[in-house]
Amino acid sequence: MPAATTLVLVRHGETSANVDGIWHGSLDTALTSRGRSQAERVAEHLARTRADASALYASPLARARDTASPIATRLGLAPRYEDDLREYDLGAWEGKTYAELVREHRLFERMRKEPDWQPGGGESARQVAERLAGRIAAIAAAHAGARVIVVTHGGALTLALGWLIDREHAAWRRVMDNCAVSELVFAPEPSLASWNEVAHLADLG
Repeated sequence: MPAATTLVLVRHGETSANVDGIWHGSLDTALTSRGRSQAERVAEHLARTRADASALYASPLARARDTASPIATRLGLAPRYEDDLREYDLGAWEGKTYAELVREHRLFERMRKEPDWQPGGGESARQVAERLAGRIAAIAAAHAGARVIVVTHGGALTLALGWLIDREHAAWRRVMDNCAVSELVFAPEPSLASWNEVAHLADLG
């Protein structure tokens, strides 16, 4: 039996949009000072616990690149930026608050009922789930039997895990914290070996 492949999933560090409850999606947003500290902490944590990682992939958006950078330095890996790892694009609704999206547009309710609906003229839940899940599976296939780090985004990752594990395009059940760590194991079917590790961030408040 071939060895299992482990993807170490990391959500990017804190941004102003996270603090203010705003959906930035495909908008390029910088890390806050706390987000930069989180990125340093998760890099230290991975150097202690996953030093055997053989590759590092990241979304090309600035918040993911800036989270991947200290990880790359600590583990001696060159980041590979993949467009399919980017966040869920809500088109004209980018920059709206979560409160507006729920109250005025019934975003999550409609996503569950209509996985092909394209909120704001952007991507549908099905498109996002299959885009990111497909890229995650391709990365796993390209690094069979290895451990690989993937830095991506909370919303898109939630949908991708819904598809990979529950076979539901809009299963909004698992949302990682900023700079949390989870492990997705392909053996060969995907399953979560760990979820939302945050102890390395404990004293940041």
